[in-house]
Amino acid sequence: MLTDEIGGLEEAREALARERLEELQALARTYRNWSVKELAHALGRQPGRLVPESGMPKIDLVVGLAKALDWPVEAVVDHLMKPASAGKRTAFQHDTAADYARLYNESLQKRLGRDYAEAIRLAVRAHAVADTPTRRVAALLIETQAHEAIGSYSEAVRCVRESTRIEGAAAEWRLYADSCLAHLLFMQGNTTHALGIATSVLEYGEKLPATIVTRTTRMLAHWSRAHVLRSAIPVDLNAAWRPLASSARDDFRAAQSIGAELVAEAGQNPTYFATFVACVDPLLLELDAICDESCAEDSVRRLLGMVRDDEHGQLGHGERKAWSAVSLSCTVKRFTTDEMQRRGLLEIASAALRAHAVATSNWYFAHKHLELDAERRRTLAGNGVASRALDAVEAKLVAGVLGQIPSSRDSAAEFMALYGAREGARA
Repeated sequence: MLTDEIGGLEEAREALARERLEELQALARTYRNWSVKELAHALGRQPGRLVPESGMPKIDLVVGLAKALDWPVEAVVDHLMKPASAGKRTAFQHDTAADYARLYNESLQKRLGRDYAEAIRLAVRAHAVADTPTRRVAALLIETQAHEAIGSYSEAVRCVRESTRIEGAAAEWRLYADSCLAHLLFMQGNTTHALGIATSVLEYGEKLPATIVTRTTRMLAHWSRAHVLRSAIPVDLNAAWRPLASSARDDFRAAQSIGAELVAEAGQNPTYFATFVACVDPLLLELDAICDESCAEDSVRRLLGMVRDDEHGQLGHGERKAWSAVSLSCTVKRFTTDEMQRRGLLEIASAALRAHAVATSNWYFAHKHLELDAERRRTLAGNGVASRALDAVEAKLVAGVLGQIPSSRDSAAEFMALYGAREGARA
């Protein structure tokens, strides 16, 4: 019966969880040279109650194990929750290696058509029947990009990291995986790591033939490195930061040039490359203002026009508006001195970021919106005006950002304080 099957699965899950917990505790004892009693004392448990019946430890036990092992908490959780087998993914239905090309191409088309759930399903099937390391990497990267598109950054990073561990893949695909990882790390706020990977990709990628894969790799690496450099420039800038802005501008121009060439070659389906090409212009306007302050007023005016642009015919239009809002907010903070004008422009930028984040689950833009809105709320509170209560949409944004952008967790306490009360919530 179905209930019997469910009961059996639950028992198996609990048994596996207990086994994993016992493994970690044994490892901690060996690592620290502790007795069972000493381990129990460190974990705040009685020696006979180190492993709960369900196998699912409470948070204090997980944190205690992490400290005992010198592991991040998430590493302990990952070990406890990982599937029973880490072997090759199970093939679906009657798929064979001969079906790989069809599954891969269908997954690619579904991703370009924004049917991301189906793209992931097809990519998983392609990976399961892939008969070469390069094919496995390619399938994982399609899955990576689909996960990113639906806002599952953690899954995207998991997939791309898995692809970088595959031995024997072609060099161009290995570097492409690295460039995808650099991009995702930047989106998650891990800028130092992203900068190092992107720079290495650009250095070694020059030595490979100029295929579509290597050119796409270079475009993405230039894009990622440019963003890391741009985001490092403070609001209170001085002349010392202009060389950094110039370097970022060079990288963006290189990414746009490569992307434009790929758009011209892509025929009827240039969506992926066209989005990068369209999004560079507003970022260049921000950097132009940093390199030459006399351009600041013109940059603000043009960026405001991009944010307000409602023409939807251009590929990458929505993301272009969001990047325009990011650059508008940075440029306004640096160069707009009139307080009322400054506040109005920042609210326009924040609203545009919020709209795009809600529509696409892009947590990078959601994070930028929350930062701007937090500044606004602090200003209102300082003027004695009560801040607006958190609504359901903002609750989703706060949860998504804190879950998917690790760097945002430094501001978790403030975000929770500013957004933690829902209107009409019961005490």
